[in-house]
Amino acid sequence: MRYSFVHTSHHIRPYLHKVKLKFDAFRHVRTFSTADKPTVVEETTKTYPSTNDQKQCFDEMVECRKKEARSSVVVQVGNPSKSAALVNQVCSRHGNVANLFHYTHKDKELLLLEFDSELSAVNLLASCSHNNNVKVIPAASPFLWLKAMPSESSASVSARFPPVIREENLANDNLEDLLSNAKSISEQMIILEDQTRLSEIGHRLRWITCVQIERMLSGLFPSLQVLPFGSFVNGCGRNGCDLDMAVSLDGNCGSEPLEVKSPLIFQAKAAINNPRLQTQRHIEVFADILQNFTTGCTQVQRILQARVPIVKFYHEFTGVDCDLSMGSLTGVFMSELLYLYDKIDWRFRPLVTAVRHWGAWARLTDMVPGPRITNFTLTLMVVFFMQRRSPAILPTLGEMIKLARPQVDTRQTNDVDCTFLRDPSMFQERGKLNEESLEDLFIEFLRFIESFDFNERSVSIITGTALRKFDSKPLYVQNPLERELNVSRNVNLKELTRVVMEARNALYILETQEDQGPANWGLLALPRAERVRRLNPKTSHYNYVTQIDMKDLFSNDTDDEIDDLVEVKLSKSEVNPQTTSPFAAAHNQTKPAATESRPVSSLNAMNGFIKQVQLNTGLAVNSPKNLPLKSEKNRKAIEKQKRK
Repeated sequence: MRYSFVHTSHHIRPYLHKVKLKFDAFRHVRTFSTADKPTVVEETTKTYPSTNDQKQCFDEMVECRKKEARSSVVVQVGNPSKSAALVNQVCSRHGNVANLFHYTHKDKELLLLEFDSELSAVNLLASCSHNNNVKVIPAASPFLWLKAMPSESSASVSARFPPVIREENLANDNLEDLLSNAKSISEQMIILEDQTRLSEIGHRLRWITCVQIERMLSGLFPSLQVLPFGSFVNGCGRNGCDLDMAVSLDGNCGSEPLEVKSPLIFQAKAAINNPRLQTQRHIEVFADILQNFTTGCTQVQRILQARVPIVKFYHEFTGVDCDLSMGSLTGVFMSELLYLYDKIDWRFRPLVTAVRHWGAWARLTDMVPGPRITNFTLTLMVVFFMQRRSPAILPTLGEMIKLARPQVDTRQTNDVDCTFLRDPSMFQERGKLNEESLEDLFIEFLRFIESFDFNERSVSIITGTALRKFDSKPLYVQNPLERELNVSRNVNLKELTRVVMEARNALYILETQEDQGPANWGLLALPRAERVRRLNPKTSHYNYVTQIDMKDLFSNDTDDEIDDLVEVKLSKSEVNPQTTSPFAAAHNQTKPAATESRPVSSLNAMNGFIKQVQLNTGLAVNSPKNLPLKSEKNRKAIEKQKRK
């Protein structure tokens, strides 16, 4: 189904028009395909003042956002409406206030002011002082509070003071009504992305946090840069997302260092020969600075033994959970790659948003590390899926590497080559050849998950092809930059099976829309899969469990014959094809043929083998007593697996 901003109900048409204007003016000018291109009616709608997300280049976007943050301060006030005049008087002495935002955090009323130049913010901070009545650590920061003062005449400066922009949480209570009033799943995906994306004030608060940390640490390292990465900057950030930051001491951000013109060189201490130990010491010093001197940073935790040592902390003025790391910048360049994919085709971000919400609704993802699939893994699978469409929507990383411009696109960090084309305009025209709607892409992605051979094949956005797996993990999604790593190595077989089964359940729901009520359709039906399972038990993998006969596992046959027999039993199980293992035949619905009893050779104890099979496969096992183990070789392999 195609969506249009004209042929919609009277409830949703004004809202969708506002969404379109927000996309064009606040995010970036998106190019719609001819099938999905909306017709815009002339109407005056207020848009956000910032247009930095229109930047095509990742480096330009980062620089503009940092410039905004360096020109901004946050002031805590009592009553925003009554204090606006006083803030106007104080701030206008140092320069023009370009933008003014109001937000509330933990019963605190705060104003974020952006000057039209960095110098104005510097002059304002230079005029500030500390509270002499309270013993405090006199550290400077862009976070201020306004004390009561006699009001002055503001007639001379009121014209330069901008109106206060009050932003509410975009994920409002009427999201379900907006989704139910849409005319297609494509419209629902657009609304869902717009309502749950990170707001403008959310962006600015995270950037000003980065600048604050950078200013605190630059006293030790003048060239230091704090670079955010993750969903916050790659375009997929949602309300409430955390802030991941990487520290670059030299400030060249992986590019080739500039030629040194001065013959004078800094005297400096020699670094430790062990890079990991050196990084841990730096992180520990940074943690002490955050805990003891940096305004607003609380709940500081040092996690030094992780693969990438980090400092976790909470910022009490912005309400953001932060992670600070140092060393490799691959996370920054990975975020840049996903940012470029969003610029290449406008459908990438709404599709990723819908897939991530489907994963959250089905409890496939989790907020804490564990055996479940992560949002990052789902995002890479969406990229892989869009690369395999015909015609392809997104280019492979291999294509972008081949077209990389010397020096301009060259990046390297910790011996990892992160060079690829950083100009998305070269692929935007090619992406227009594919005119599939968002609804078609979402359904086809679920079908891709349901039918992909995860047992033998891996997911790689470098080539866009299903290569053979490089390890024995149930799911293999190759890290596109550090290619020897599997970003999904934490996912176990049980969780992968759940992902496949939930994709089948979602497909069933979306393909039987006529059975749903008028307010329970499309994306709204996905969280309610439990009700559908009760009505249709065969659509759920929770109601049927494949039975394996132990006689098929213990016999005189060879190992290969035993493995083949188990695969046949799985593929011909009585269970509905939607409930079988993802490694079995997905569409074989035939009933199992009669299986002859196999001869036995000797009697051995099974000693936990049944439990091991159930743990590894998630399948129930019939366990007749005193079945013989078919060979000494099998016994040793099983005991070795148990020890692991």
